[in-house]
Amino acid sequence: MMYHNRRYRGTMYILRGLPGTGKSGIAWNLWQEEGGEIVSFFDYYRIYHNSQMNTAYFGRAHKWARKTAKDALERGVDPVIINNCNMPRWHMYPYVLMAFTRDYWIEFIETEDTWNVPLEELERRCDDIPLSVLDRMKESYEPARNPYDVLLDEYAESRWISSREMAQYNWSNIQ
Repeated sequence: MMYHNRRYRGTMYILRGLPGTGKSGIAWNLWQEEGGEIVSFFDYYRIYHNSQMNTAYFGRAHKWARKTAKDALERGVDPVIINNCNMPRWHMYPYVLMAFTRDYWIEFIETEDTWNVPLEELERRCDDIPLSVLDRMKESYEPARNPYDVLLDEYAESRWISSREMAQYNWSNIQ
């Protein structure tokens, strides 16, 4: 059965864009209009570190966000809104796999400011993120028009398929 002919349990919105480009505002507007749950790795810092970002915890924060998203999907939350940068496909792979195998519609939403605002302006908006990091993030962007662009990406799959985290949290919903 093709993806567009399936019956869906809910929707997962995956926001994409550089820091400072309005993802959180889009997430908030979606939440106000549709309810559901916003999942962001920044929430890890808000909950566990008094909103103080520390790069030493980036991996832990992203792992927390992936587990939080999976838990929301398992509870049947609709929609689940992923509010992270998600520039390369491999960053989105866990979320897409979790949602796809749990019969969620997946929609990608890209911020216009990622492409329309100079990096220097984004650096001013996010004073704790250096221009070199923003540039590297922008260069890592890979297009994704639909879930198959992510799920069939060989590099994305190879990054995660044998990961301990994927097996531990059963992203693919295989019993």
